[in-house]
Amino acid sequence: MAIEDVLFPGIDVRVTAVHAAVEGVVVEAAACGRPPDCPSCDCAGRRVHSRYRRSLAERTVAGRSLVTSLRVRRFFCERAGCRRRTFVEQVPDLSERYRRHSIGLRQWMRSITTFVGGRLGKRLCQILQLPTGRTHLLGLLTDPPVPERAPRVLGVDEFAFRKGWRYGTVLVDVEAARAVDVLPGRDAVTFAAWLNCHRCGAAGRCPLRPSQGGVPP
Repeated sequence: MAIEDVLFPGIDVRVTAVHAAVEGVVVEAAACGRPPDCPSCDCAGRRVHSRYRRSLAERTVAGRSLVTSLRVRRFFCERAGCRRRTFVEQVPDLSERYRRHSIGLRQWMRSITTFVGGRLGKRLCQILQLPTGRTHLLGLLTDPPVPERAPRVLGVDEFAFRKGWRYGTVLVDVEAARAVDVLPGRDAVTFAAWLNCHRCGAAGRCPLRPSQGGVPP
């Protein structure tokens, strides 16, 4: 079995080197998937502009921290009039734009925060050799995936974005084990308004969600 099948199953990368030390493991890898399309105009990337490395924190391996040093390509956009002159490829199931954590690690942290909250989640992440902060963990809950169907069993809990200053309510689909929404407040009126919106199928235009950018301040 190749090392790619162990560390990156089903992901289009090629491992070029592994550096193991007491403090952790660094894996050098290169993206080798098909050229991506421009995110602005969908023009297929054909001509490589340059290559560079980005570091992605990964899930631990054998009790040690793991970092992927990922070599990616920057492409020219050859469509006249496109506002992007160049764009960088993203590796599906591994990297996201502007993120310093892998997709798998973010899913781990989101699940931890959903089940135990920010403060206990931070302690658990420290035990798992995943350095992060409570604020970062709670931030993972501000843009959860919206389920297509209403949950049969809804879990409700309150938490503090900032203790003594700003509170929120997290709603969890207990059967699917995923966050449904995060509400900007912890009072019964806010929760009742969400239930009314959800019951009538108007969640997309719910007054609690004036924008798609997450929880309003």
